[in-house]
Amino acid sequence: MTTKLQELINSAQELSPLEQVELIRAVSQFLYQNYQQAFVATDFWQPPSLEEIVQSQSPPVIQDIATLLADFWPADETADDFTDYIYRQRQEDSLLEQ
Repeated sequence: MTTKLQELINSAQELSPLEQVELIRAVSQFLYQNYQQAFVATDFWQPPSLEEIVQSQSPPVIQDIATLLADFWPADETADDFTDYIYRQRQEDSLLEQ
């Protein structure tokens, strides 16, 4: 926290409760007026359309599905080994929960 902000907080603590509420109202109104566009953009009940999201992110267009291919699976492990590992982990977790 900056020194300036701490001084403002200390000054606000010296105000009466009614003055503190008025200060909060004034700061809220100031923030709303000056940052209204940011509030509109992050409104939970009115999310941006998919087209707006696509335009803001500009995702790449995949021309060849092979570009998404990845070789990350270890050569010495099978899918069955992975399934067995998950099964064992879930069993151990269920024993811990009891």
